[in-house]
Amino acid sequence: MRQRILQATIITVLLVVLMLGIPLGVSWLAVGQRDLRATAQEIHRETVTTIDQRIARGQPIDEAMLQGIVEAPSNTDVRFRVTVQMPGQAPISAGAPAGEGDLTVSGPGLHRDTVTVTIPQSEVRSQTASSWVLIIVAGLAAFSIGISVALWQAQRISAPLARLTRRAEAMGTGRTRAPWEASGIPEIDTVAEQLAASGAMLNERLEAESALASDASHQLRTPLTALSMRLDEILATSSEEWVREEARISLEQIDRLTSVVNDLINAPRSSQRRTPGVVELRSVLTQQSEEWSPAFRAAHRELAIRVPRSAAVWGSTGPLTQVVATLIENSLAHGGGRTQVKVRRNDRSTVIEVTDEGEGIDPALGKRVFERSVSGPRSTGTGVGLALARTLVEDDGGRLELLSERPATFGVFLISAPGDDESDEHAWHEAGGEPERHGSRGGAGSASGSGTASRSASAPGAGSSLGSGSGSGSGAGVEQGAVLPRRRGRDERGGRMRD
Repeated sequence: MRQRILQATIITVLLVVLMLGIPLGVSWLAVGQRDLRATAQEIHRETVTTIDQRIARGQPIDEAMLQGIVEAPSNTDVRFRVTVQMPGQAPISAGAPAGEGDLTVSGPGLHRDTVTVTIPQSEVRSQTASSWVLIIVAGLAAFSIGISVALWQAQRISAPLARLTRRAEAMGTGRTRAPWEASGIPEIDTVAEQLAASGAMLNERLEAESALASDASHQLRTPLTALSMRLDEILATSSEEWVREEARISLEQIDRLTSVVNDLINAPRSSQRRTPGVVELRSVLTQQSEEWSPAFRAAHRELAIRVPRSAAVWGSTGPLTQVVATLIENSLAHGGGRTQVKVRRNDRSTVIEVTDEGEGIDPALGKRVFERSVSGPRSTGTGVGLALARTLVEDDGGRLELLSERPATFGVFLISAPGDDESDEHAWHEAGGEPERHGSRGGAGSASGSGTASRSASAPGAGSSLGSGSGSGSGAGVEQGAVLPRRRGRDERGGRMRD
């Protein structure tokens, strides 16, 4: 700002000096020329008068007389030459030698004589140079005054603007600022007052929203704790394996929900972003398959998950689980047919692709699908899920993109972490078919049992299939020899360690 004010003022002053100085200089030179000619005419009249007086007294007209005129005190400010031509006599001259381009004033006297006054060209140039010096000095003085005024004005305007900028930056960090000191510039003072009022309103709104989120999250922890204790009791007392397995899955879901609630409580007090760690995608996706299998079976749909034996990435387990759950839920709610979750990776990056066989996404909506409050015409959601999912992925240094509109294919791009990646052997985890009947879940080796129950009842490495269906026993299963990892449960409930 200060530099722009200086530049504008300097350019304005320079233009003014040029536009006024050049005509003023030309006029000044013309005035100088007129003054010299007037001086020559005055000397001419004085010489004619002196000659007339000497002739009347009978005194001779000679060079000494003319030299007296040249050296008169009234004529010492200019150099000139006087020449008198008397009738029948030789010209008589006195003063500075004549040259080319001299200023000359000539005229007749009272006794048929001719008087000529000549001002040398050097005297004319001297007068002109003096005029130019005065013009240049005046221009530089005006230019200096303009720069001084520009510096003062720039400082007067830029200092309050700098203070206003610092105040706006401080408002974004939430730091308390002292009251605004009036700058003397009404426009800046008005902006500062409005900014302070807006900042106060924004802080009040943010504090209210933060307090609401913290209060709601705090109130949610009490029923979650009670529910968790009830499920622990069921897990400890029930003798049926499928009941214990469902209780275990429910406890894991409560753990994730509790983690989300704790994040909401701690978010207002946290000023730093989370630090990503190493996350094993196989465990995350296996858990998501167990969680969403009943919903897909109830919708007569199929969920297939394909993940390498080891697929480690840099990220955060909780947020990444929420992102995958959002994409699977989005496919269940708005997609159709078979939903497939596939993991592709190399040494640098890992991609989780979620796709289905539904109608896809309207191309006009596809460009805005990650914007908040944007959803399809038949959607009943809030339009926040995909926008929040993209934010969670970006916080861990990844990206969430819409790879294809028809069929709808989403890709979660993550940074690969060191791990044993056996890319030639993949574990397939599928769920789908008819709604599951609880009466058929009692048998540990039943072909119609749930995927999780079948896994729990099968010996590792026995080549058993992970049930996916409606009692047909034909669901896709884990490849022979590909043992799903056993996951530890909560280790601080009554001193138990649960597999």
